[in-house]
Amino acid sequence: MGSSVRKAVGLATIFFAPQIATYLLAGTTYAGVALATSLVTAGITLVGSSVLGSAMTPQASDIGGSEAYAGQKLQTQKTNTAPVPILYGYNRSAGNIVFQETNAYNNADDSTKGYNRSYWGVYVIAGHDINDFISVKADDNSLTESASGIWYDSGRDKVFVKAQYLSSNTNVTALSFPTSSSATATGSTIGLSSAVIPANTYILLVHQIFDATNNLNTKFANITFKTQGKKIKTFTNSSTISSSTSYSYNPANIIYDLLVNALAVTDSEIDIESFYNAQQDCITNSWYCHIALIQQANIQSIISDVLATCRGQLHHCEGQWRLKIDTKSQTSVRTLDNDDIIANSLNISMKGNQDIANKLIFKFVNVNDDYQADQKVVESSTLQTLDGQTIEKILDVKGVTDEGQASELAEIALNTMRYSEDSSGNRLNQTPLICNFGTSVKHADLEIGDVITISHDLLDRDRKFMILSMETDQSGFLLITAREYAETHYKDSSGTYLI
Repeated sequence: MGSSVRKAVGLATIFFAPQIATYLLAGTTYAGVALATSLVTAGITLVGSSVLGSAMTPQASDIGGSEAYAGQKLQTQKTNTAPVPILYGYNRSAGNIVFQETNAYNNADDSTKGYNRSYWGVYVIAGHDINDFISVKADDNSLTESASGIWYDSGRDKVFVKAQYLSSNTNVTALSFPTSSSATATGSTIGLSSAVIPANTYILLVHQIFDATNNLNTKFANITFKTQGKKIKTFTNSSTISSSTSYSYNPANIIYDLLVNALAVTDSEIDIESFYNAQQDCITNSWYCHIALIQQANIQSIISDVLATCRGQLHHCEGQWRLKIDTKSQTSVRTLDNDDIIANSLNISMKGNQDIANKLIFKFVNVNDDYQADQKVVESSTLQTLDGQTIEKILDVKGVTDEGQASELAEIALNTMRYSEDSSGNRLNQTPLICNFGTSVKHADLEIGDVITISHDLLDRDRKFMILSMETDQSGFLLITAREYAETHYKDSSGTYLI
């Protein structure tokens, strides 16, 4: 192997905006390669519409998601061209081999046959320190942790793993590899080649003994592990960001960490009150995010993935980033009547039943099924009879690992697309109203995610709407698009709140 190891290591390629280069790659050049050159621009002026199940006009998508989901990355691989992963929350994943060699250290080689060998590897598992390293598997065998902090295969005693965080650049020759369940030796003692492992990486030092004589451990074991991921800052109250970091899987805190570290957003550009309120909404609803950022995606897509775990909306207004959660029992911030809405600008519509789903397939990673891909199906036979067919929609939400959370998000998504309510709050098999209207600069302080009340001659009664988008021009004219807001969206068919 070469004399140095590139910093861009990980489980799969992630493309970020250039501002994230110093966050993941530390602005470092290894082997004469400028590592940030593969990154692409992904500027963000608005990240929103991750509100699953928005029944919207044909010009806007009704739900976020894709048609395929492979679950967590659970296969060790070898590459030195992909960026390091970022781990938030509790995850099971596999590392990336950035250094490997074999030799006959400590008489592992049978001199008469010549095919028993010791294998040594450095696997990178994260581009940051982690809160806790919980467990390790070699293939399907759970390893045991010794008093020396070395994980080993107690049955065969042929696989040894040691976890370590590197705060500075470290040569492989100076790393202490496990030679048994209780002993280590430096790379130089073992006779390994010189290679630099960059700073700010959490690594596994792996030793496998290939015993062909006894036909044991004759292939590379797939090393997987469970971790509590990155420590991040949280919101102490509506005006204070914690000065220290702690382990958190709250979506609001993860989004804050991505903004600050991935997009170089300063604390003065964060609306702390909105993030604190979102943090509390996530706690109240038990909506959490456990995600390994190892997929190929730009930063906007990554933030959207996190928003999807909590029905979040993120937008930039008056020089600050603001976060809101689409949740139950929201208070209307303002009533707009005929005088507030520009004459002849109000347009009210709804999607036809056959345009939207009556069956949702919510894909997620199930922590109770060894982190395998799973799905939660929510459907309505009543709606299917009404529509005359079954219309499926797939929600592919990374970061959700709890079946209960998946069920809640799926049902709320279907409700938000398909149901409205009467003046008494009873559920109606009628898609929510969508309205577009113009208003003056008087209401420029309204924000995406705000719930407003519209009192207008075209409506049969005062109705609540959630603002989905706002556009303006230099004249101060505001064009607002909003979706009807109803408490039935957050309830099951019996009228009991889901959250």
